Amino acid sequence: MVVSAVLTALVLLLLFLRLYGPKAYRFAALLAFCGHTFVAVFILPRLPYVWDIGQYHNVAISLISGELVSASSTVTTYGTFQGLLYVFFPAEPVTAAVFNGLFAVLVYIPVAYLYRSLYPWMSEHNYGVMALILYLPLPFLFFSLPMRDALSAFSFLSFLALGVYAFRERDVAMGLTMVPLWAMVFLLRPELGLVGLLGFGAAGSVDLIRTLKLELSIPSLAVVLGGLGALGFGLFAEVLYSFERVNAELAYRAQGGAVYLDGMQYSSWFDFLLAAPGRALYFVFTPFPLHVESVFHLLAFTAVPIVIVLFVGAVRSLYECEFDETVAVLLIVVFLAGSAGYGAINSNFGTGVRHRMTFEFILVVVAAPVIARWELLVREWLGVVPRHGNEYDEQQREAQELDGHVKARGEYPNEAGE
Repeated sequence: MVVSAVLTALVLLLLFLRLYGPKAYRFAALLAFCGHTFVAVFILPRLPYVWDIGQYHNVAISLISGELVSASSTVTTYGTFQGLLYVFFPAEPVTAAVFNGLFAVLVYIPVAYLYRSLYPWMSEHNYGVMALILYLPLPFLFFSLPMRDALSAFSFLSFLALGVYAFRERDVAMGLTMVPLWAMVFLLRPELGLVGLLGFGAAGSVDLIRTLKLELSIPSLAVVLGGLGALGFGLFAEVLYSFERVNAELAYRAQGGAVYLDGMQYSSWFDFLLAAPGRALYFVFTPFPLHVESVFHLLAFTAVPIVIVLFVGAVRSLYECEFDETVAVLLIVVFLAGSAGYGAINSNFGTGVRHRMTFEFILVVVAAPVIARWELLVREWLGVVPRHGNEYDEQQREAQELDGHVKARGEYPNEAGE
């Protein structure tokens, strides 16, 4: 039985909720955790282990048994975490799934800080953002499984939030805490670790330009981002993948029923760079309608309209609203570099939908103003009027404030980061 794991995770969640969050988040978080726990305890045992669940479980069992492990570094990293859980709780995949539900619920905390840092004029809590982060269908499913997705997403977004805080507050001590957190991210998903470094490199360059009181223009940004793009390509080619390994990964991932662009191989690094934009689009927006050939494909396809809407909402928010340039550059570079990096080697949208979840959360962060407007429109359409006039007045004030910042963006474009 995993009752002890469920109770322990619940107690930890209650402690976090006592320290952070309004009543609405506490209620939504508890409800989401119950949903993740239900999937972990009652649905997971009835699912065939066709993902990486068995690999992590076997590594965890081997480690606590004192046996040698022959697995990749990323599988070994999460398997080690899972093995630590097995020391205190039942040695079953369900145990890891329960704690993944905890990480899935807590991921809203760094997301909330990021969107408030990007749009400082927005209200402290956005219920639309909260609902999307906690209840997006595919993240909700995969974060309920005993794999590394929930822990890596929570760690990476926490790393971004801590970095933004260190930048804004000039807090050296907080900056030092990012080092072990980055190491954890790198061990879980090396590509996210390097993408995070590129993002903070770009954000640091923008912050330096602003500190020196230089003009933040398109040409200056192009120079900065171009240099970081070259650096990112070098890190990808020299640290993560050699040319031979890139083609080997393409061939390895072009297996199963969710394959796209199968049979493709790179003939040179120039060929790699030429194909990167197109493959990034595949990564972000697959599966396309013609890819749907099974129930699982249809499930994956249901996420595509959501991604498209969030992408359009993010672009519209940046175009119409005031934002913090440093945070915006960080998130844009992370999204673009991550999409290009994953897209370059992904050839399977079944795997791609898992890798894309962290970037979907970044789209939610960037699209926060549009999401807030959608929320207010839905409330008005449904005729939902809060019981207390003060809450209704607050919602109207938020709507007027959003309109004001949209107008300010149009009247003073140079002050809004253009």
